[in-house]
Amino acid sequence: MSDFSALSLVGGLWADGIWSLCLGLMTALSLVAWRRIHPEAMAPLQWGRDGRPIMRAGRALAVSFTPLAAAVGGLMMAAGERLSPAPEPAWLAVRLIAPLLILAAHQAHLRSALKTLKVEGGLR
Repeated sequence: MSDFSALSLVGGLWADGIWSLCLGLMTALSLVAWRRIHPEAMAPLQWGRDGRPIMRAGRALAVSFTPLAAAVGGLMMAAGERLSPAPEPAWLAVRLIAPLLILAAHQAHLRSALKTLKVEGGLR
């Protein structure tokens, strides 16, 4: 059998780098959205089938929830990989792809929230 421990170390570093980059981009997107949302506005978090918001939160929670959840999830996955005696290549693939998908979801959420708030007059 081959020893892939060096490969998982290098791959883990790449995954950590991608997570860091994506978290930085999510933070930048959140700051831009936070500045555009009026302080008293309740930003949409979730929409119903008819397209109307069914769940709302203050602007700080609305723009920071996804990056904070992604940071916690990324740290937990990195710890799981490092504590595993033999990390699986599939686990590394998840760690490489997940931050990109979360970044795309965060961007789509903020775009939809800003669109909804523009119609409602909740933007500066």
